[in-house]
Amino acid sequence: MEGFTLFDTVVLIGYISLIAWIGSRFGKDQHNPEDYFLGGRKIPGWAIGLSVMATQASAITFIGAPGWGFEGGLERLVTFINVPLAMIVLILVLVPIFHRAGIYSIYELLERRFGPATRTLTALLFLIARGLATGVVLYAPALVLAVVTGWSVNLTIIIMAVLAISYTVMGGISAVIWTDVLQMFVLWLGALFSIFFLVTSLPGGWGDVFDFGAASGMFDAIDLSFDPSVTYSLWAGLFGGFFLHVAYFGTDQSQIQRVLSSPSVLDAQRSLLIGGYLLIPQMLLFLFIGVILATYYQQHGLTPPEDLNELLPRYVVNAFPSGMAGLVIAGVFAAAMSSLDSALNSLSAVTVRDFYSRYIKPNASDAHYLKASRMATIFWGLYATLFAFFAGNLGPVIEAVNQIGSWFYGALLGTFLLAILSHRTNARGAMAGLIVGMCAVWAVSVFLDISWLYNNTVGVAVSMSVGYLVSLTAPAPSQEQLSDVMMAEAAPDMQAVLAARANNAQVIGKEARLTRRRCIGLFIWFCIMLGMLALLQGWANEWWANG
Repeated sequence: MEGFTLFDTVVLIGYISLIAWIGSRFGKDQHNPEDYFLGGRKIPGWAIGLSVMATQASAITFIGAPGWGFEGGLERLVTFINVPLAMIVLILVLVPIFHRAGIYSIYELLERRFGPATRTLTALLFLIARGLATGVVLYAPALVLAVVTGWSVNLTIIIMAVLAISYTVMGGISAVIWTDVLQMFVLWLGALFSIFFLVTSLPGGWGDVFDFGAASGMFDAIDLSFDPSVTYSLWAGLFGGFFLHVAYFGTDQSQIQRVLSSPSVLDAQRSLLIGGYLLIPQMLLFLFIGVILATYYQQHGLTPPEDLNELLPRYVVNAFPSGMAGLVIAGVFAAAMSSLDSALNSLSAVTVRDFYSRYIKPNASDAHYLKASRMATIFWGLYATLFAFFAGNLGPVIEAVNQIGSWFYGALLGTFLLAILSHRTNARGAMAGLIVGMCAVWAVSVFLDISWLYNNTVGVAVSMSVGYLVSLTAPAPSQEQLSDVMMAEAAPDMQAVLAARANNAQVIGKEARLTRRRCIGLFIWFCIMLGMLALLQGWANEWWANG
């Protein structure tokens, strides 16, 4: 496009080349599947946390969230207000069990508890859901490149796919995490510069933003309606979004795999704390860009593009100084590649660990499995490419990703909760609960007019209820099936009690107290964020009322 200069192109190529070089350097240290999928379990928690944040701030958020804000203001922030509460559940319940189990794929845990059929079904559901969502992840940066160059989106999808697959095959989880740390700062810098240039282009600056936003109701983030058909009510965010994020961060292999790469449970918890504290401010930042863009379009009498995903990329290319536009677009481009390679890496892990090494080649060497992992990465890259051609019809990309997951996540989470919370649940109940839970989500989506956020709540409630009741029709599981899986054995307080006479009881007690403090801190942060949203809404409305 006209605003994208030769200097911007040089910056874009240079930055992407740097990221690709960093990724390839990590790839040289891979000798077995544990290196490829978990980085040898040596990656510090703070880096994992920043990587998760960078993934959330990738092209999906950079493109999709401003479109959300442009269309509906801050109302969709309630989808993420629950994240600190979700992280508390992960810290207390799921992460200690997953980390202690020493697993590559979290679906291995379900085989220990419920048998191979449950593991195979849940792993297959992950492959379907994440494979489709990865197509959306590929579409997002391809859209950016299309906006910048004027090429067709289909052509840019193919270009992005070739680059991303090549980078992913050479990368591995270490490359994903460490390059993400760099991406996060570049993307946040781009977001802050976007706000600066947008606000300074308005005659009244921030006054214009608050006048327009308050008049349009864009700061009304908290909708207290009890009507379940209201998509983004506070209750949909708290009761629906909560289960969405517990399932997404706790039972989606693409997210939890990074947590499993940490050297200890405390490091894993630290990685979750970063997301718990920063995800809400990050989403607020990008949604606010959408509000400012709406003000900008209204003041300049501009017609927004039909696809709201193009809003911010078009503005960056046309309004940013030469070089700065190239850096921001490069950051989005490279961060999207990192998001894509983390998804492909997890898809490859589940393919090889849950299917190939069990059913096709069970006793091969590490070198063979490493090669198979890279071949699986190529396969899923091609799969995502095919789906990416249709992703443009799904609306705002960030909502498309979450809606795809909502069909599966709730029932999957219910199955994991049954595994670690109930001593009575068995394989028959788990399978029945999982299948009926997904059918219930489908039925609710088709026959009832309720927010899609409740899909996750429905999935959890039905899968757990049906799973437990059906389990009563078959014998209880053996003690061997319960060992190393139940929550009681992983809870820090229970560990401290059981180890009271052991030499390390004092150490475990300190870990339990640290875990409690972290969880209390997250709950206080949730209260602060909710209170600040209420104050912002009230202040904006008063601003408009007083003229």
